[in-house]
Amino acid sequence: MHILADHYRSEFLATPQLFRIDHAHGENGPIPTLLLKASTLLLKYIIQGSMLELFVAKCGDHLLYGIKVFDDVAKPATIWSIAEHGTERDALAALMHTSEFPLFLFNELALNTAWTTIRVSLPHEVSDLIATAVLGPIKHTNVKEQAAELLDNLLDACDDTNATLFAASLNPTHEWRETFNHYITNRGTNSPIHIFNRDEGGQQEQLALWLTDSLQFSGAIHSPQVQKGTRRRELTDLLLSYQFGTTLIESKTLTIFNRPTLPNRDALASDITKHIEKAVAQLRGAIRKLREDVPIFDKAGAELRVDRIQPVHAIVLIPDFDLIQDPTRYGRDFIADFMQVTGGFLHFLDIAELLRVIQAAEMIARSGTTTTSMMAFDYYLIERAKKSLETGTLSIEVLLRITDPAQDGDEFA
Repeated sequence: MHILADHYRSEFLATPQLFRIDHAHGENGPIPTLLLKASTLLLKYIIQGSMLELFVAKCGDHLLYGIKVFDDVAKPATIWSIAEHGTERDALAALMHTSEFPLFLFNELALNTAWTTIRVSLPHEVSDLIATAVLGPIKHTNVKEQAAELLDNLLDACDDTNATLFAASLNPTHEWRETFNHYITNRGTNSPIHIFNRDEGGQQEQLALWLTDSLQFSGAIHSPQVQKGTRRRELTDLLLSYQFGTTLIESKTLTIFNRPTLPNRDALASDITKHIEKAVAQLRGAIRKLREDVPIFDKAGAELRVDRIQPVHAIVLIPDFDLIQDPTRYGRDFIADFMQVTGGFLHFLDIAELLRVIQAAEMIARSGTTTTSMMAFDYYLIERAKKSLETGTLSIEVLLRITDPAQDGDEFA
């Protein structure tokens, strides 16, 4: 397992996807080490053998490097960084004469989920790019346009006519090795994250449980149950409730491991549309059960105290926002219909966006004196619902910036 250096740890928690190179301490001295944080969905493509490519480019005085993941041949995922630290430059230089080195994969929660060793063959001209690069902090927004050129066409990395780019395949030398992660919930249960687990739906539920469990001392309820005849069935995947409201989370994932061939992103987008429609219908049914005052139990059989008066937050959790190809499909009419039928607020989130919501709630709670994390979570979701109505779609990503209270306090963007 790779332990993140201090100057990377905050970046990995704050950024949905990130690619960095480190010069870590190995058995025989420093060794170049690749660190990739991405969605669990993209990590599964990598583990299943999608082609990887490393590229290095000189843009102006700075050194740009990144990784290309061919999860979709027509639209491969590309994640890049600007070298800011001496360890990055040293590690890139060491790639030129290192036979093999590790690549560690991190999921949305910055958990190291898998790793392997990699081999790459870069041309000797890359050494000159590395040696002459300027280091130091830089705002990525300052090179965003240049990076956009790189994403569109690897032959024209940036606007500078002197820019040079080199790319080479990253070839795994061993099979992927899984890292096992465990979390003991506030209710005393074990929540495991194993990226190789074939129960891909269950694993996404565990990711959501890791994130939401800390919002209140009583924790999040995984798989709450209702009585149906002589048996009990699941009400929803996750439930959070306190004296001022209830949140239901219906998680819908996409199968990658159990398919004979890896699907392209268009196929995944078609699948996610069906999953969303099913999840919304399930959430409507779950809210109806709440309003009917049906008893709700945890998996151990204990009856739960659940608020049934306040408007419910109903969350559809999906693997990746980018898979929603037509945001207008879930516009104002769609939102209004759900609110009219259920009296609740509907939200679409992926794991990265759920993390941002949790982080925002914690920021709001810390800035107050009596506000709990659960109160802040509830408030933030209400404000987010307002943004959905303003923009006319549920397919939105929202950022919170805490500003000077004298200047109107919280700012949503």
